[in-house]
Amino acid sequence: LESMHYGWSFGCMFERGGKPYKVDYAAMARACGARGVMIESSRELGPALSEALAANVPTVIQAPMENAPTPTPGHWNINDIYRKGQ
Repeated sequence: LESMHYGWSFGCMFERGGKPYKVDYAAMARACGARGVMIESSRELGPALSEALAANVPTVIQAPMENAPTPTPGHWNINDIYRKGQ
C-alpha cells in the first residue's frame, strides 16, 4: 500500500552478522511461564489451538509467516483511533 501510493515502504528485517534471524517467541513464552508452541504449517494450527484451549493456560503459538505485503484498498489514520476517546 505504501509503495503503491507513495513509492516507498517501511519495514524491518532483524539481522545478526548480516543474516536475517527469527525470534523464538515460543521459547520466550516458556521462559515467562506460559506455554509456547511452534508450528511449521497451516495443518498444525487447528491441533495447536485445540491443545492451547484444553491446557487452559496462556499459550503463544508461533507460526511461520511469509513476508509479502498485500496491497489493499482504503486507508486508515492512527490519529482517528486516538481521537475517539477525547
